[in-house]
Amino acid sequence: MLTITPTAVLDHSPGGELEVFAVIEGKKVFLPEDANYIMQDRRGLWYYSARKPRPKEGDWTPNKTSISCKSEGGYVRALKTETVQPWLETCQRTVRMVTGNSAAERRPADA
Repeated sequence: MLTITPTAVLDHSPGGELEVFAVIEGKKVFLPEDANYIMQDRRGLWYYSARKPRPKEGDWTPNKTSISCKSEGGYVRALKTETVQPWLETCQRTVRMVTGNSAAERRPADA
C-alpha cells in the first residue's frame, strides 16, 4: 500500500521563523523551507524543488517533490488543478517571509 505524507499546508502557517509559500488558484500553500521553485506538469499536478528545474523529455527534471496536502475529509492528496497555461510557463519562485511577533515585524527573507 502506498502512503503519501503531506508536504504542504493550505491556508494557515504551520509556524516557525521562516514562512515559505506560493499562491495557487487563490489559496496560500505553505511549503517546506527548502522549496525555492514551484511548477505544474502537463497533468495538472504541482511540484516544488530546491533548484531551478529544467524541461527534460516532455516533463520537468526529476529533482522535484510533489506537493501533497490534507483535504477537508482528512485524506492526503497530491495538489492538482486545471491547467490554465502551458506547463513550461508555470515555473515560479516561492515567497519567503521572516515572521515576527506582530504583523509589523514581518519582512521578506534575504535571498
